[in-house]
Amino acid sequence: MKEIKISFLIAAHNEEKIIAQPLENLLRLPYKNYEVLVGLDGCTDKTEEIIKRFSRKSKIIKYYKLNIRKGKPAVINTIIKKASGDIIIIHDADWIFQVKNKESLKKFISIFNDKKIGGISEADALEFEKNKIKSGNLGFRMVAYSSQLWYKYQKNTFTRKRGNLLYLEEPTMFLTNIFRRTLFKPNVSLGDDFERTKDIMDRGYKIAIPLDDAPRFIPVYDKVSISDLFRQKIRTAIAREQLKETRKMPLPKNYYLSSLFYIFKNSWKYGIKAGLMVSFWIALTTIATIISKIKSKFKKIGTREGWTMRAER
Repeated sequence: MKEIKISFLIAAHNEEKIIAQPLENLLRLPYKNYEVLVGLDGCTDKTEEIIKRFSRKSKIIKYYKLNIRKGKPAVINTIIKKASGDIIIIHDADWIFQVKNKESLKKFISIFNDKKIGGISEADALEFEKNKIKSGNLGFRMVAYSSQLWYKYQKNTFTRKRGNLLYLEEPTMFLTNIFRRTLFKPNVSLGDDFERTKDIMDRGYKIAIPLDDAPRFIPVYDKVSISDLFRQKIRTAIAREQLKETRKMPLPKNYYLSSLFYIFKNSWKYGIKAGLMVSFWIALTTIATIISKIKSKFKKIGTREGWTMRAER
């Protein structure tokens, strides 16, 4: 049986320090039928030069010089038109697609043999990786513990189990970066991965979360500055408001308070240090949410402007 073709899509803006790591990893992927499409979004550093070198090295990697500087959603909306894969994997420039072996990857992609499944959502937080947590700074560990607990809250509250998979019962704030190309709908908000979840489910397809040792994304970084984290929390709060307006996607009643209470209560199970770090994270999240509401009263922040709040790698 012919392998399902996969298209990895990467939006890149001034990624010269990190872009080689995910590309080198993708070239070692134990799979034959795939492509990597990179959208160069107004790069002013050596990112384009590095991408060109990889493109000459392998025909698997293709790049498109867009110079639109409108952020990740606009880049993905453009380069997905060039994709020929049956399955799309949105791959951030500061991620690594971690695959244990050929068998685990094939098993992972075979989830799509079920025609009713439209996408796969993440099972664990990006930063929740043992070696990275050990080497990570305060900001990184704050994100790792809090995000992992947030994932657990979501899975406990909004999914049901069947076999080795969880199935989403409602989209809420689940992130979907792996999906059927035919189900793509152009993204308009800062919460593009949340949008995709709702768009796919609105069309009558299921979103699954694997429970076994499946491939997953891990970060290339192990440092997160508090200032970057704070900006990102403001951006996330803005994204939530955009989703309410553009996708009619309000959060369930009491979602914010109940999720934060769950995260706070369970953080202490990782130890006193983790509990204190998560408490700090909750305080930052709350302040960032308040600031985003104040900002929106004076000036509406759009997707293009919001993407300037990205972390610098």
